[in-house]
Amino acid sequence: MHRLLNASRSIVPYAEVFPSIVDCNRANHKDVNMKIIIRALVPIVLLAVALASCGRKEAEEKAAAEAAAATAAAAREAMIADALSAASPALAASAKIVDWEGNVLREGSGNYTCMPTPKAMLQNKSPMCMDMPWMTWADAWTNHKEFSIQTVGISYMLAGDDGASNIDPYAKGETPDNQWIVEGPHVMIVVPDAKILDGLPTDPKNGGPYVMWKGTPYAHVMVPVNVPPQDAVETPVGDALSAANNAMTATVKVVDWKGKVLRDGSGAYMCMPTPPDLLGGRSPMCMDQTWMAWANAWSKHKPFKADSLGVSYMLAGDGGASNIDPYAKGETPDNQWIVEGAHLMIIVPEPSWLENLPTDPKNGGPYVMWKGTPYAHIMVPVAR
Repeated sequence: MHRLLNASRSIVPYAEVFPSIVDCNRANHKDVNMKIIIRALVPIVLLAVALASCGRKEAEEKAAAEAAAATAAAAREAMIADALSAASPALAASAKIVDWEGNVLREGSGNYTCMPTPKAMLQNKSPMCMDMPWMTWADAWTNHKEFSIQTVGISYMLAGDDGASNIDPYAKGETPDNQWIVEGPHVMIVVPDAKILDGLPTDPKNGGPYVMWKGTPYAHVMVPVNVPPQDAVETPVGDALSAANNAMTATVKVVDWKGKVLRDGSGAYMCMPTPPDLLGGRSPMCMDQTWMAWANAWSKHKPFKADSLGVSYMLAGDGGASNIDPYAKGETPDNQWIVEGAHLMIIVPEPSWLENLPTDPKNGGPYVMWKGTPYAHIMVPVAR
């Protein structure tokens, strides 16, 4: 045993005899281990790359969706603002807003639907706000149909329009003979019977209301409402002219409440300064012939019936009146006293045409004053 042990001590170690073989085996083991590690890591790396790519794609898609949503929201708000620019502030507060494809942009609680400028007219502005008779009119015009309404309809275009032919409802642009007119702020009136418009002018340059598309099913009254400067009202003439459409002021006749002519004129309107016995505020007004007949009957407590549509201007506002009593001298707790800003007043031959219109002065849009009396008329607020 001792010999064997001594003999074993004398034997040279294997690694010293075959060093290259041992190193080779070690190297082979390292290569094998590395390959195993690499093979194990490749799927992990690929998965990480795929996850990172997927994450980037999701982030990009989310950012793109958020940008698209922001763009759509901005476009929506721009259309809403454009649509509401056609309305008076009080009307705008409650109006429903719809685009020309019928998409509701904003719900509303009032009697009006406002629409932004049609896409085909984006070089300028032509938003409008319509009541139900005008919505019926618009559907008929769009679809080349006949239509009928039972009450007066009033549409607002206080931002002006992009232009239209005064004689051709379907003209696409200006020609030498189609009376193309680009109108500033205005309202439009449609009535159940277009025959009552026969006595009104058709010339867009007359300074006041005129009939557009006369002789077609879509005939209506255009009423320009450019408010004149209010800085020269200390004289009776200046006060009277502050009630008029700006384009009318050069041609209107001015008369005081005693019938004295303060200035002659060649136009269809007569303007009168604030009545001298008015207790507060200003109430100048400009009247056509129908309204002059109305004013004469009212002042003398006589019966009155119009034979045509009449439009009166009070663009300087008024000093206040009862909404229910034509002869109220001042405010009482129950006479619905209302002080109105810039407005138009409309009288029609048939009281039944007023039946479905509001009588509440606070409804935001037109309303009937003195309903049930011979002096009933429509108040049309146009203050901006």
